[in-house]
Amino acid sequence: MKKIVVIGGGIVGASFAYHASQYDLKKITILTEALPGDQRQATSNTWGWVNGYTNNDRRYADFRLANLDYWPKLIQKLQNITHTSKGAFIWDLDEKDLHQTIAKHQNWGHSVKIMPQGELEKNLPELKKTPVMAGFGDNDLAVEGPKVTAHLIEKSGCEIQQTKVTGFVWDDNQVRGVTTEKEIIHADETIIAAGLGAPNLLASININFEMESSMGLLAYTKPLPLLLKYPITGKDFHARQDNQGRLIIGGKFDDDASKEKDFEIAAHKLVQDMASRLNYNNTMTLDYFTIGSRPLPMDYRPKIGRLKNKMGEEIKGVYLAVMHSGITNAPLAGKLGIAEIIQGERHPLLSSFTPQQDTMSEIA
Repeated sequence: MKKIVVIGGGIVGASFAYHASQYDLKKITILTEALPGDQRQATSNTWGWVNGYTNNDRRYADFRLANLDYWPKLIQKLQNITHTSKGAFIWDLDEKDLHQTIAKHQNWGHSVKIMPQGELEKNLPELKKTPVMAGFGDNDLAVEGPKVTAHLIEKSGCEIQQTKVTGFVWDDNQVRGVTTEKEIIHADETIIAAGLGAPNLLASININFEMESSMGLLAYTKPLPLLLKYPITGKDFHARQDNQGRLIIGGKFDDDASKEKDFEIAAHKLVQDMASRLNYNNTMTLDYFTIGSRPLPMDYRPKIGRLKNKMGEEIKGVYLAVMHSGITNAPLAGKLGIAEIIQGERHPLLSSFTPQQDTMSEIA
């Protein structure tokens, strides 16, 4: 029986802990600086859209679509938790690009279609103006990331400690645990699911891991009657309604909000602009807003798997799992990643996400 330590308490780390609990292990421990719901976590700042879209990356699309298929099964296993809505609209591209994107994803097996304006008006009656057409993903989901994360951790039965990991217990090309601010914790396997914290941790074992980040601003309204049945992504905004009736509103999807001079003013403007798009005559007010940093591997693909030293030898006892979007990819990242750790076999869906592929190099 193995002792497993997971560094990171967001949805990726929680998925690894939950799926590890399906095996006969001695102990599972999550070490995290930010508990679920803490605004320092990327998961706490996610819009919560589970989808299969990629640019021109078929293998990544296969992984995302497999997650889209697995998400409902995971929700059923977890019980007492559900998706907030099913189906989502996009019209953030011009007509030609949208047609090409939908056609490409249809060929890849994504359940998407073009919906003309007449149907849009029926499905989105609260919008004052709908586009000429939009893409619709039948199986896209909206989920509340922090709630799912907390539930995964609870169901795993793991120990969770709020602490900072400062390094690794390192011996003979093997990680044998971690050091924290308070103690040394020995482990047979250490999983790094620390998002933007991964580069500093890996530097301590002489691995250079490069990541980018971009800042996301989301505005939350006070609870409202049902105005949006589906998440929508337009050219300069995205919005959905959560299970408490709050509209969650962002600007251009995946845009970097770091250029904003005043986040509160920007959040109020997001609410005002959204109010102008809806057939809602009562006052719509900002409740609160969140600012989060997206963890982005340099090639935008997930990085999931074992690491190697400068001699090309596999480092034992450590496994990396960082990605964007965690909300879409976490379920199978955890399930297939833990299976590889415990059983020693790598699933074909993970074959394109080897960590030391393009984005990593050894420190001289």
